[in-house]
Amino acid sequence: MNNISDMPPAFASSSAKKVPLHIPKAPEIVASRVKKMIVGGELKEGDLLPAESKLMEEFGVSRPTIREAYRILEAERLVTVSRGARGGAVVHSPDPDLISNYALMVLQYEGTTVSEVYQARMAFEPTVVRLVIKNARKTAPDALRLALAKEREALDEALGFAQTIANFHRVLVELSGNRPLIHLWSAIHQVVERHQTLVVSAYRRNQASEAILANASIGIRSQEKLIKLIEAGDEDGAEIHWRKHMQAAYKTWVSGYEEMTLSQLLQD
Repeated sequence: MNNISDMPPAFASSSAKKVPLHIPKAPEIVASRVKKMIVGGELKEGDLLPAESKLMEEFGVSRPTIREAYRILEAERLVTVSRGARGGAVVHSPDPDLISNYALMVLQYEGTTVSEVYQARMAFEPTVVRLVIKNARKTAPDALRLALAKEREALDEALGFAQTIANFHRVLVELSGNRPLIHLWSAIHQVVERHQTLVVSAYRRNQASEAILANASIGIRSQEKLIKLIEAGDEDGAEIHWRKHMQAAYKTWVSGYEEMTLSQLLQD
């Protein structure tokens, strides 16, 4: 295809609309090549990039171009640059916190509610237990029992209790070994922890400690049952049980907070 008349209709139509194309500038090209080397494992955490003069020669660009590429990489936390005779650009592995922080910012901007976050958990956590059984059946019971023990120890303290409950779910998801799900959980972890602290604190202010202990007791027994089902390798039973658990948890935690947005929850 050498001219527009040889193009399929879709391409011809796009060309006719004169959609502007983004042509990368030299600093973006240099930064992109360095990123590929980091992602591909050629550059590792702690490695030092070659001197600016060496990079200028290698890429055939000016010093300002190299420094602008550094700024791009610094903004993405892929390098730390220090100036001076002993300075240089130190390489960093991609930071997973960037995923959760940016996702959380987008969710706040879009007016996402706490209820939606719990709905998301209900959608993926029951499936997670199948992956836990497949990938970590031998190690998962001990790890989950340790998380559950910390939960029991923190029953009398609102923040600690909320953190340990959220931690149990975090450990469960991490045991699945599924990286996209692990990053998804990381993105909503702060929301769940903050919201559960809010709910537990509200219970305590209303002198409803008995209700807290009753709900906590039910939750802990349910978690114990999940661990036994994982230990037994019962994928169907574990998934069904955890789906019921998540549905009950949704009612317990979200009741009265259905319209609360993440912005309202996370405001300082």
